Amino acid sequence: MKFLFLTIVLLFTHNLYAQEILPQSPDEQTLKMISEHNQRMATMEPLTANSQRSSQVLPFAEYEKTGYLFFNDDDFRGYAAEIKRTIAQNLPQDVTLIVYSTSTNQNYLNRLKTKYLDYIEESRLIILQIPHSGSNSFWTRDNLPLPVWTDGEFTLVDAKYYYNFEPDAFLTNLFSSLSSSHNYFFEGGNFMANSRGECIVINRRRSYPGGVSDTAAIPDSIFKNHYGCQKLIRFQHLKGIGHADEVIKFINDDVVVTDTPEYVADLEAAGYEVHMMPEGELRFETYINSLQVNDVLFVPSFNESGDQNAVDLYKRLNPNLKIITIPTRNLATGGQGGIHCITMGYPPVPLSQLLQSFKATIVR
Repeated sequence: MKFLFLTIVLLFTHNLYAQEILPQSPDEQTLKMISEHNQRMATMEPLTANSQRSSQVLPFAEYEKTGYLFFNDDDFRGYAAEIKRTIAQNLPQDVTLIVYSTSTNQNYLNRLKTKYLDYIEESRLIILQIPHSGSNSFWTRDNLPLPVWTDGEFTLVDAKYYYNFEPDAFLTNLFSSLSSSHNYFFEGGNFMANSRGECIVINRRRSYPGGVSDTAAIPDSIFKNHYGCQKLIRFQHLKGIGHADEVIKFINDDVVVTDTPEYVADLEAAGYEVHMMPEGELRFETYINSLQVNDVLFVPSFNESGDQNAVDLYKRLNPNLKIITIPTRNLATGGQGGIHCITMGYPPVPLSQLLQSFKATIVR
């Protein structure tokens, strides 16, 4: 297993220098390796996969009360700079922004803090210095642990993350007191849930002859026992990189939006009120990849005819939302993700409870 992890690390280290811009999703060879790994886990750990947890677990839904918003310090060659600036400037007053960095350069960390103080007051800003154990932590949604409620208490779930570093080592260094963990590769962007524990994932398409999707190889029981999924709906990968947050979004427990007509019948059969979102004109553009932080909704814009239609739909479905549009074409069209991909929200738990999960230093 360690050999597999090392192989993945070496492969992505090579790709880091071979490509000018890193893709958010794994390439074909890496997807094959992580798919095979997940299949082995399902075979090797049947008792773990099928065990029942005595605790009551429910996912944290995005439209529940948010207290903290995380993102990484990297602006991805400037592509994400405007997105992060706009989010920081428009966060609700009761939300704290946490920007994490693996840099140990105190001058850089001080400059980072000064930069964000232009966007948000110091009382609502935390700069975290975390141990450097890998090379790509840009996609916050994918590599940070997912928040869940365990018997009503805030806890976190750790999965393996493949991207360009030893995933277990990275997450062990980054988080120290998680509520649960599992040995499957899984990205947080491929998980959408409502507060009742109804969850949606995309079985990312096979990318090699005879291959099995890496997500399809994860047993339903993992989602039930760790993420609190009382009901799990798996959809076929039809577009994008294969993440649920590209194609389906819960507006509340009963209402969803999608830009994929093929999903409508199954969503309606599951009991949801379904609304069609316009599609972006270019590949990887999606208005679904928005971010709700309490009463503020950050929506991608692409300077296209669908921009206003997307805003109008979101506003009609929840008139109480303040909608902020952010140009995301430069980031999205290269398959680099969007607003939802580069952020992670956590509930308003006491700060000490949240930070005890980090082996991190607050930059003063």
